[in-house]
Amino acid sequence: MPDATQFQFNIPSVPRAYEKFLVPRVFEPWAMLLLDAVEPRAGEFVLDVAAGPGTVARLAAVRVGVRGRVLATDIAQPMLDIAKAKALLPESAEIDYQLSPATPLPSPSAAFDVVLCQQGLQFFPDRIGALREMRRVLKPGGRVGIAVWVEIERNQIYAAYHAALRATVPAQLADLIMAPFSWPSGSALKSVAEEAGFRDIRLLTRSLPMVLEAGVEQAVQAFAGTPVAPGVAELPQEVQNAVFDRMRQEMTKLLKNGKVVGDWTSNIIVGYA
Repeated sequence: MPDATQFQFNIPSVPRAYEKFLVPRVFEPWAMLLLDAVEPRAGEFVLDVAAGPGTVARLAAVRVGVRGRVLATDIAQPMLDIAKAKALLPESAEIDYQLSPATPLPSPSAAFDVVLCQQGLQFFPDRIGALREMRRVLKPGGRVGIAVWVEIERNQIYAAYHAALRATVPAQLADLIMAPFSWPSGSALKSVAEEAGFRDIRLLTRSLPMVLEAGVEQAVQAFAGTPVAPGVAELPQEVQNAVFDRMRQEMTKLLKNGKVVGDWTSNIIVGYA
């Protein structure tokens, strides 16, 4: 399994493509599902860890309303730049975006009603430390909601990317695409959250489709939203051509009525401080 900490979004072109192709089709639907599981309420104070371009934070701000507050942190400044450029949604709380790692978090203890982390925990160098920090900043009885993808085989778009890369580029670069799926066990996720001090933890496993309406070429373009894309761009042109030709072949297997459709599956835990 690759070093998931190398899967970073610090090259500006990657967050821009991520926002264009992946946020509306993957991360917004999953954000809604995560928020439904945790149920932020009007007037609450929410922390979104590894907020990326602000997808969860913006939707949480609507749920807590104008009397609530949201702090969104991320380690990648290009992601936060995209988030800050977005207008607030109607009737939502103000959002404070802050550049910060997951350990330590930039907040006092017992400050938040809800802590959220959508698809970030698997990239942290110190996962248990990050969970303990989330526990520290929660008020007594506060809720945490964390989502982590299952194995890559059950996340079909990225499995297709991986198959294309493994056939065309060095294994070290190809296998970096597996980093988001480096923690597939729901039981392990629940166990480490319990070790960090959370209680009454519920484990949910959910699936949603990713639909690329414009078909194969859109799926190939969406690859630019992964941190593997810059590495591919540094390869000789003939190798790049081979990558994208093979990617088209793999995506053709997911075509349904002219659209590329792939299932995505994630474990979600909800627990209490």
